[in-house]
Amino acid sequence: MRQLKPDVVEKRKHDLLQWVIHYYIKTSRPVASSVIASESGIDLSSATVRNVLQELEEEGFLHQPHSSAGRVPTDKGYRFYVDYLMGIQRLASGEKEKIERQYRHRVSELDTLLSETSKLLSRASHGAGLVLSTQMRQHALKRLEIIPLGGKNVLAIMVTETGLVRHWPITIPFEASSRNIGVINRFLNDNLRGCCVSDARKVMAERLAELEAEFREVSSLARELLDELGQVVVPEALYIDGADNILVTADDIGDLREVQSLMRLLSEKRALAGLLEEELKLEEGGVRLGGHLTGVRIGSESGIPELAGMSLVSKVYRHKGRPVGVLGVLGSKRMEYSRMLGLVECVSSMVTREIQSWCDEP
Repeated sequence: MRQLKPDVVEKRKHDLLQWVIHYYIKTSRPVASSVIASESGIDLSSATVRNVLQELEEEGFLHQPHSSAGRVPTDKGYRFYVDYLMGIQRLASGEKEKIERQYRHRVSELDTLLSETSKLLSRASHGAGLVLSTQMRQHALKRLEIIPLGGKNVLAIMVTETGLVRHWPITIPFEASSRNIGVINRFLNDNLRGCCVSDARKVMAERLAELEAEFREVSSLARELLDELGQVVVPEALYIDGADNILVTADDIGDLREVQSLMRLLSEKRALAGLLEEELKLEEGGVRLGGHLTGVRIGSESGIPELAGMSLVSKVYRHKGRPVGVLGVLGSKRMEYSRMLGLVECVSSMVTREIQSWCDEP
C-alpha cells in the first residue's frame, strides 16, 4: 500500500479543515462527511474523509454536538482558520473606498471621532463596534488655560495632543485680574505643553517652588486648577455601537440566560474595557497574541465567560507611533474573519491618520 509523505497528509488535513470551517460559517449547519464528498471538490474518498474528520476531532479542531450529527469547529479550529487568514486578509477595494468616504466628515474632537468610529465599525461589520480610548492621564497636554467668567469664577480648558478636549468651571478663592489670567495661561503652556497629564501637577509644583515669592497669587490659582484637573480625569472611555446586532446571531450564543448575560456585559462595559486594555498592553510590550499585529480572541481566549460564543477582532490605533487606543469588532464565531481583519486594519489606519492630522495643524 502506497504511503503518503507526512507533509502531504498534513496539507490534506488542513485543506479539509479550512473547507469545513468556511462552510459552517456560511451555513451555520454542522458539516457531515456526505456534504464534503458532494460539495467540497476535495479529491478524497468517503472513507478517507471520515478518517480525516475523526483525526481532526481527536486533535480538538472539530466536535460533534450529537453522535449522529455532523462536525462543528471548536475554538481551536477557529484559531487555526484565523491564523491561516492572517496572511491573506484584505478588504475589497470598493468596500474600502466606501468606508473612507463615510469617514471623511471632519471631526474636531477625539470623543466625537471615537464615537463615530464605533458606529462605522458596527455598520460595516453588522456586529458590535468597539473603540477604547486610553486613560486621560496618559495623554500629553497640548494646551491648558483658563477663561474668566466674572467674579471668582473661571472656565478651565484642556486639550491633549491626541485631540481630547475637556472643560469645566472653577470657583477660585480670589477675583483674578485679566493680567493674572494672561500670566497664568502663558506660564501653564510654557511649562506643561507636551507634558503627560499624570505628571502635570508634579512638574508645575517643582516650577512654582522656584517662583513662589514672586507669583504668590499665580501659584494659588495654578494649584487650584491642577487639583481640579485631578478630579475630572476619568477612567478610560469605551464606545460601543450596534450591540443589538448581536441578537441576530443569538442562536450561536446559547440559551436565553447566556444572551442576557452577554447584553449585560456590553452595557456595563467594565470587563470589555479591561479586555481591550490588555490588547493595548500587549502592543506596548511588543507581544501579540499568536504573534500577529491584529488581535483575534476566539471564544474562551478572551477569559470572559460571557464571550465564550463570540469572537473579538481588534487593532490598536496610534499617535506619533505610540499605541493610544484600541478599536475592534465583536461578533459571532461564525463571522467572516478575512473581511473583519481587513476592516479593523483599514479603520485603525484612518483613525491614526486623523489624529495625526490634528497635530500637524498650526
